[in-house]
Amino acid sequence: MQEIKVWKLATSSDQKTKAEAIGAITETVTEQLLEDALTTSPELLMPDLILVGRQNETTGGPLDLLGVDEDGRLVVFELKRGNLTRDAVAQAIDYASYLAELEPEDLSRHVSENSGKGGTDKIDDFGQWYQSHFQHPVAEIGIPRVMLVGLGVDERAKRMVSFLAKCDLDISLITFSGFKLGGETLLARQVEVQSRPPSAGVKSTKLENQGKLDKLLATLDLKQNYEALVAATKKGLGSSGYQWPNPTGYSFYLPEVSASGGPTNRSYLALYAPENKNGKVQILLQTRAVEVVQAENIEKLAKAMGTSFAANSAGGGEIWIDGRKPASDYAQPLTELAQAVLAGWKTKMESKSKAELEEVPQSPQTVQTSPQ
Repeated sequence: MQEIKVWKLATSSDQKTKAEAIGAITETVTEQLLEDALTTSPELLMPDLILVGRQNETTGGPLDLLGVDEDGRLVVFELKRGNLTRDAVAQAIDYASYLAELEPEDLSRHVSENSGKGGTDKIDDFGQWYQSHFQHPVAEIGIPRVMLVGLGVDERAKRMVSFLAKCDLDISLITFSGFKLGGETLLARQVEVQSRPPSAGVKSTKLENQGKLDKLLATLDLKQNYEALVAATKKGLGSSGYQWPNPTGYSFYLPEVSASGGPTNRSYLALYAPENKNGKVQILLQTRAVEVVQAENIEKLAKAMGTSFAANSAGGGEIWIDGRKPASDYAQPLTELAQAVLAGWKTKMESKSKAELEEVPQSPQTVQTSPQ
């Protein structure tokens, strides 16, 4: 593999730019810093990652880290204090295959029972938590992704991961290096192998989901009121909103740009009609929705509906309303809530576009790679 080297660019008294090498810190120190940093700052691994387990017990041994990515897929992380070898590749696949073979109830139980360890949040009911975050059941979670993380990688392990990625297994490999600059510690992240984007999302089709939802609403005798609530939400989101049926409700998406630079749709809110809640309808707000509207503004709109807003530990939240009451009791504040989400989303997108257009000054630190 290639060695990561870092230089600081400095201007001398004669106005000439010179490169000053920044020394790497020892592997032992990097190991200690990295393990804690990955748990407290999972964005080092991937954007919008939520860690749901650390040292989860499996039949093949303890799984280092377990996360859920922004699209609702499980991610198995195998961490090595040193170079990744082919044994690490085998271990990671063993853990992923173990989770993939669990029935939905067993998977939910596994995550719930192992959560709360090593700095991760405690999740009492993973099935409910997952439904609330991603608006589809754990049964549709799909095959886990795999990511290997270390302070280096040998060529055989890298070759194996590259081969598996080409064979459409969602597997990636990243390495970290540590450096010291004055009194600060720097981490450099290098993607050694990047998996291909998944060719398909959740298992159920739109038509299948719609059929399940129609049947549920008929059973609950909520179809007319629920459709009126959906119409009020769509009115607030306008033409920018995209509606997708799930077995228990509609999710509403707005277009964004993915981490790889391509177009994608991100869920902002949903209307969920649980079968066991006696006609109650849950208005779910994703973290991104709460961020652009602000919790205090959501609370005001919830009060206008005669209810309250309950935030969750992940930054999102929920509003419960009575689906058996006339939809007109909630239509106006629900439309205003959707309008606030749309306005906040537009502001966020405009800020991102402006930042991309502005010329960003070059950082005084630059990362170069050179062969050993």
